[in-house]
Formats: sequence, structure tokens, C-alpha cells
Amino acid sequence: MSHLKLQKLLFYCDAYCLAFFGKELLSDKFEAWVHGPVCRKVFNEMRGASLLYSDMSYSPINGIDEDSHFNNLSIDVRELLNDVLSNLAQWTGIELERATHRELPWIEARQGYGEADKCHVEIAKETTRKFYRTQQGL
Repeated sequence: MSHLKLQKLLFYCDAYCLAFFGKELLSDKFEAWVHGPVCRKVFNEMRGASLLYSDMSYSPINGIDEDSHFNNLSIDVRELLNDVLSNLAQWTGIELERATHRELPWIEARQGYGEADKCHVEIAKETTRKFYRTQQGL
């Protein structure tokens, strides 16, 4: 998948964990970049692995086993993540970008910035939690 798509899927996984469970999946913050929410830590780690729209190649660093991290999550969280990913993984990175651009968390963080302006304002986790909670009718 592209780096663009990865960033949006990470954002949505974190957003829905906030909405359903009231706690973040990732302690890392997302910034309101031109192409949508971006986790700077992931961006920095993947910097040389891909271009924005190109499929990336990635090898785990220091032998990290992602499956064991996933299996350490609660069953409820794993089920939610599987649901989110099964629904959104079929979307392209551009479709995910467009979706985030219509949603309050990204819009609110970019207030005062032009469409193509660089912006490193963090998207508020509380705004994200409230917005996606209301989207699910919770």
C-alpha cells in the first residue's frame, strides 16, 4: 500500500478506538498535513521506504513482530480494528484523503491554513473522539 493510505488507515484505527473505547490506539499524535492526517513518527520511520502515492516496501526494524503486538490487544480492540480495516482497506489512499478532508478533526486543525499550506498542527484527540463517536451514533 502507499504511504498515504497507511497514514489514513492508522488515523481511522486510532479514531475508532477513541470513539468506541475512549482510549487511543496510538499515543502518537496526528498532524493536519495537506494530504490529511499524518503520524510524524511513522512518517519519519517510513521516509525512505516510499513516495506518497507509490506502494512502499517495509521491513520490520529490530525484529519487531507486529502480530504479537496485535495479539496483545484486547479481543474487542482486535475486532474493531479488523472491522475498520476490512471496510476501509478497499478504499484508495486518495479516497481516504478526501474523506478526512470532509471531517471535523482535520478541518478544525487546519483553520487559518490555505489548501496547500504546510501545517503541523496536531489534530486534537478529544475532537477526534467526539466526532467519530457521533458518526457511529454512540
